[in-house]
Amino acid sequence: MNLFKFRIGMIGLLSLLGGEIKAQQRLHDVALEQRIRAAASPALKNVLDHPEIYQYQLIYTEITRDSSLQPAFRHQYLNVSDSLYFNPASMVKFPVGLMALEKMDSLRSIGINPLTLLKTDSSAPKSFLELVREAMIVSDNVAYNKLFQFLGQKAINVRLQEMGYTGSRITRRFIPLTPDQHRVTEAVQLLTSDGRLLMEQPTIKSDFPFDFGRRILVGKAHYNWSDSLVQEPFDFTTHNRMPLRDLQQVLQSFLFPSSVPERQRFRLSDETRKLMLDAISELPSESRFPVFDTTEFFDSYSKFFLYRDGKRKVPDHIRIYNKTGWSYGYLIDVAYVLDKSRNREFMLSGVIYVNSDGILNDNRYEYDSIGYPFFREIGEILLTRPVPPVSAITRGDSARKELALVFTGHEYGEGGATIRRVLKKKGVKASFFLTGDFYRNPKHHKLIRELKADGHYLGGHGDKHLLCCDWSNRDSLLISKEMYQNDIRNNEEAMRAIGINPSQSVYFMPSYEWYNDSIVWWTNQLGRHLVNNTSGTLSQADYTRVQDKNYRTTETIFASIKDRETRSGLNGFLLLFHIGTGPGRPDPSWSRLEELIDWLQQKGYKLKSVAALLD
Repeated sequence: MNLFKFRIGMIGLLSLLGGEIKAQQRLHDVALEQRIRAAASPALKNVLDHPEIYQYQLIYTEITRDSSLQPAFRHQYLNVSDSLYFNPASMVKFPVGLMALEKMDSLRSIGINPLTLLKTDSSAPKSFLELVREAMIVSDNVAYNKLFQFLGQKAINVRLQEMGYTGSRITRRFIPLTPDQHRVTEAVQLLTSDGRLLMEQPTIKSDFPFDFGRRILVGKAHYNWSDSLVQEPFDFTTHNRMPLRDLQQVLQSFLFPSSVPERQRFRLSDETRKLMLDAISELPSESRFPVFDTTEFFDSYSKFFLYRDGKRKVPDHIRIYNKTGWSYGYLIDVAYVLDKSRNREFMLSGVIYVNSDGILNDNRYEYDSIGYPFFREIGEILLTRPVPPVSAITRGDSARKELALVFTGHEYGEGGATIRRVLKKKGVKASFFLTGDFYRNPKHHKLIRELKADGHYLGGHGDKHLLCCDWSNRDSLLISKEMYQNDIRNNEEAMRAIGINPSQSVYFMPSYEWYNDSIVWWTNQLGRHLVNNTSGTLSQADYTRVQDKNYRTTETIFASIKDRETRSGLNGFLLLFHIGTGPGRPDPSWSRLEELIDWLQQKGYKLKSVAALLD
């Protein structure tokens, strides 16, 4: 069986949004799943078998370095969806802490520095140094609340948007307030160590325009702030929200700023950067300021991956730079692991939901029995068993009699109207991978909007249809990583301009359907899966024209498809055609599309979009 995806119950991909249940696309790498399952205990396999219950997501990022020690990042995913809500809990303390340090650095000209005291109320003021370390090392809520107050709600969310985290929001502190009350941050004072006033910041009311149009409901019942049981789901609509990919990207951008675009880098001095590096890596027993009670805050208190389960000791050769969160039955850890004994470094981010009774705020969660063991075992497996490289996706499940019709387009689109009409008549959903130039071309806009309205999959095919590697030597790159990734970003900007959300188009078809391992990884780093047509037929040759040496008639192309079906079937195939070829082809394939669809359906094949075929 050539099974690309581990198939799960659709409930695991459902979110209750706006009163409707909507299936979400996910990122999922079979190599990662297989590697974990091969070494998993029965308990871990039980979790993996029930994503609809545990709502787990995992990102594993192998880090390698070249001769100049420059890092390269190779991301793999397990059940990851930006649309599958989880409460980020204390994870928001990390970006807020970084933003507070950015603001602190911007005020150094008036004497503000890490030892400056922040006074927010009648309690004793604390320095930025102490607040950041408390919020990171032991996840102190009061410290976070003070840093949030220093920044103000609007400034936090404007900065998130500036950095490209458009699907994230940080709306609240960890105190019981209404959404409107969370918008107001009271006055703060900045003082020298001897109490001299350096700056006073007035009360701020945020007018940031949050989009709370989609309701987010979790569970079947909850306890409210008055400890009364309410027989309704808990409403997270106005709560903090940060998808797992955003949380990992924040950590990567801080640890490896040169690996991300300029806009995603935090503006920190070297001294301030060192302050945060220490705060997210030091164990409670290592802290000299402040000093923590190690009976409560044991060393693995905030090291979920590998060590929190059983309060295990963190060995000297392992260093973990991370932030964790836990609340409402959700456990989250976003970590960078450095193993000096194995000379390995990788990032690992995960979330799991462990709330079997479906009641929130009852403090009856399976953190110890299921959650922490999940993080420990996943960490152990991936620490000792690196995952093999990701490859392009060229086929769905070969055990299922279903396939995808795929159409690519760049310069020409004269077959689009016919293709759309036939698909609509036959009730078939297809996939269209189009370049940025195609999306921007006004003469294609009507067709694109109609295809979207019909429910077809619309994805990227590169902005300028670049040839990325040499025809005769696939390992020889013709473009740089920066050129390639910018080409994809520009492609997606063109999609966005015509009303297509690129984050919902996680599958990307390379230009010319030609690629190598580097192209696969560079695509993967942007959170996209590289897909390509399934070999074994001549379907992709429908672009050839009479004057071309490799010209193939549509009759020849269809014969190759039928021959392959007779010999070994077309289960899971991505059959690729072109939406247009321009002049020079007397028998375009789309002129016989209805005939092909009829034949495939008579043979018993279900025709699906790429997303439906691979999810």
